[in-house]
Amino acid sequence: MNLESLIHAQLDGEITREQHARLDALLREDWQARRLYLELADLQARLLQQPQIGTGRLPQDEKPPGPPRWKKFLPALAAAAVITVAFIMWPRESTHAEATSSGVAMLSQMLDAEFAQTTLRSGDTLAPGTIKLMKGLAQIEFFSGATALIEGGAEIEVISAWEARCVSGRVRVHVPPAAKGFLMHAPGMKLEDLGTEFALNVRGGASAVHVFEGEVIAHTAQPPASLKEGMTLGQTDAGFLPIGDVHDLVRQRQERRHAEWQQWSLEARKDPRLIAYYTFKHWPDDRWDRLVNNFTEPRRPNRAGGAVGARWTQGRWPGKEALEFKRPGDRVRLNLDGTYDALTLACWVKVDSVDKKYNSLLLTDGYDNGEPHWQIYEDGSLMFSIMYRPPDASKSAKHNQMCFSKPVFTADSLGRWHHLAVAYDNQSGSVIQYFDGEEVSREISSLHQPGRPITFGPCEIGNWGLPTDGHPFPIRNLNGAIDEFAIYGAVLGADEVRTLYKNGRPE
Repeated sequence: MNLESLIHAQLDGEITREQHARLDALLREDWQARRLYLELADLQARLLQQPQIGTGRLPQDEKPPGPPRWKKFLPALAAAAVITVAFIMWPRESTHAEATSSGVAMLSQMLDAEFAQTTLRSGDTLAPGTIKLMKGLAQIEFFSGATALIEGGAEIEVISAWEARCVSGRVRVHVPPAAKGFLMHAPGMKLEDLGTEFALNVRGGASAVHVFEGEVIAHTAQPPASLKEGMTLGQTDAGFLPIGDVHDLVRQRQERRHAEWQQWSLEARKDPRLIAYYTFKHWPDDRWDRLVNNFTEPRRPNRAGGAVGARWTQGRWPGKEALEFKRPGDRVRLNLDGTYDALTLACWVKVDSVDKKYNSLLLTDGYDNGEPHWQIYEDGSLMFSIMYRPPDASKSAKHNQMCFSKPVFTADSLGRWHHLAVAYDNQSGSVIQYFDGEEVSREISSLHQPGRPITFGPCEIGNWGLPTDGHPFPIRNLNGAIDEFAIYGAVLGADEVRTLYKNGRPE
């Protein structure tokens, strides 16, 4: 028996001792198995009570009195008890656990930056540790409020929200009144900032500091010295890091990346595999800002979308638009014609919060055969599913192929732009999901049967317009923003998905 059959046997009270041992082993080994167990148990409990939920009242008895009414609800109560026991047995998998982070600062801006830690990017939360910047510029914002701009060739140790150490290189620090007392260590000195701006240069184990504004107390082998605006301690032939041009350089870099993406996009939209391509930009002659244009070439205006409620906001770069989804009514309505053998969905999304059980990326109206659903699950994982229900099958049975990635949206990845993609082939049944250009899951549902068609029809970006009747989770609006959304009628390879990410990333 497969996992789903074992779970149904357990919930129906028909499981054998050997099957129970097998199920127990599967649940202990795999968190996705435990999640499926909880979903099926929850579904069974709801279905058992559905007549009362649907009418809002208890039906009148037409038969002779039988067992006490409360006994009729024993299966539902048992299922609820099973869920409770499951949460007790596996508390680490509770999706309602409070998020935690060991971060004390964040990497707020970069300009052509390359780190020894190759995974660092703008928006990353920094835990205590050493950062080596090989080239470019990077800005660190400490949770105390202090800000440090560092230049390529620098090594900085982040100690806490109130303390750091410059091991080598050039750094410029701004400390607002709220961060008064911030400490910066360097070879031979410790600098206590009293609310100011200063620059530090460390070369060959020697340190030099210059105060641009305010006051710094320098602790050295000598008695503490008060350094005020214009004063310097130590000597350097490399000068101090200027800041006047940094913001202009960052702006110029953003404009250049935006222009590079626009040029790439002009070619990308000609891909004949595209069903629709939404860049969230308006044509010069557009009369309505509610229109979400389809930019495929050749143009297919019948596949344009309509924004409902969602508000226009800044996208990945200044001057680039995106749509923000916050309220239960926010959505983009689409109607995509055609039948397909494969698909790839790809988008740039900034998730502010995963605050619902299901958080929509793209959902079809209802959930008919061949219709895909793509969303973010409550634990931060990517969830892709597609429905194929036999004509004579009960709606209470599971017929949708569901695939989950590992959790990718955590406390440290919220509030910044990420590239998501999923590819599905109706022959192999393989579902491959990507996060920032890297594969995060590959799965084939046990319910897959090859060759069944894929269709969209009326559907929505960022919400679920017409959920199935009586569904327990009808509100699924995304809490965040979407910048670019591409829908292909084919499977894109891993290199192609990585190209989408590299050409569209903000930095």
